[in-house]
Amino acid sequence: MVLCTVPLGVLKKRTIRFEPELPGRKLAAIERMGFGLLNKVAMVFPHVFWGEDLDTFGCLSEHSNKRGEFFLFYGNHTVSGGAALIALVAGEAAQMFENSDPSMLLHRVLSVLRGIYNPKGVDVPDPIQTICTRWGGDPFSYGSYSHVRVQSSGNDYDILAENVGGRLFFAGEATTRQYPATMHGAFLSGLREASRILSANRSQQNNSRKSLPKNLGINNDTLIGLFKWPDLTFGNFSFISNPLTEDPNSMGIMRVTFDSCGDDLKEELENSFQRPLNLPLQLYTVLSREQAESLQLVTGGDDIKLSHLTRNLGLKLMGPSALVNFGSSLISTIASSRKGRGRNRVTSGKI
Repeated sequence: MVLCTVPLGVLKKRTIRFEPELPGRKLAAIERMGFGLLNKVAMVFPHVFWGEDLDTFGCLSEHSNKRGEFFLFYGNHTVSGGAALIALVAGEAAQMFENSDPSMLLHRVLSVLRGIYNPKGVDVPDPIQTICTRWGGDPFSYGSYSHVRVQSSGNDYDILAENVGGRLFFAGEATTRQYPATMHGAFLSGLREASRILSANRSQQNNSRKSLPKNLGINNDTLIGLFKWPDLTFGNFSFISNPLTEDPNSMGIMRVTFDSCGDDLKEELENSFQRPLNLPLQLYTVLSREQAESLQLVTGGDDIKLSHLTRNLGLKLMGPSALVNFGSSLISTIASSRKGRGRNRVTSGKI
């Protein structure tokens, strides 16, 4: 499953290729919705000159095309631990802001601040640090916030929040019609999608179990019986797969037997399973035939092979009960394919 949290601006630019393509209704909603631009100049001053009790103030320009330039200031000194002041730039001014020289922008914002405070006898010092955002040109954003544009509606937020086939999920401020364009909206959408993914995963597992014929009787004994005649054995590793196919990408099951292990490995296994483990111990993983054969060729002892299995191949070991729940379909396929066939055993890669 995939959770997509990129901003709406990235989706509108179509810089991400989805295969297969997103549904038409979702593409139409992305096209209809608006994505606005809000830039900021964050400044840290030697002291709070605007007043300790003032956290917000504004200034309106006489020129209509500059109405959005430094029209609002946020004093963040109460939450940032320092004399931080943030100036907002919106609308047409935000577009021009993108291509302006930072030193010129700083000069203009200080002119606005000094125009407000110098007549009151308050000296505005030069900032000791400044940062200018350029969200419109950022390839990971292409803007700042979603909004309901003409011909769009709140329904488009719901459409953007829809998952695709129970596999591709979407979160972010543009997927919540209750709290769009907010940080808490984005956060809440993440919790929402975590719940949806968990629900979808459980549903898929239940459907997989229901699709199995009742008479298969897949259990731990079935697994133990299959490993009496492994396709491949080397050291403490055994591998079984479907004998009816020679496809190297066909999936099989590997068993790792731990007769003994060092304290570090035992601690790692116990942390993974979150419970004490008694030796001897047999753990399992699902991998392709090609991966099993490549593991056999790894030089070194069982510890080296185990490290290659978990770290290089990125596979996780599980107990027999977990494997039966997770891989019951694969186990039944291997068991069915072996019925009525000779049980050829392959040891150390030799028939």
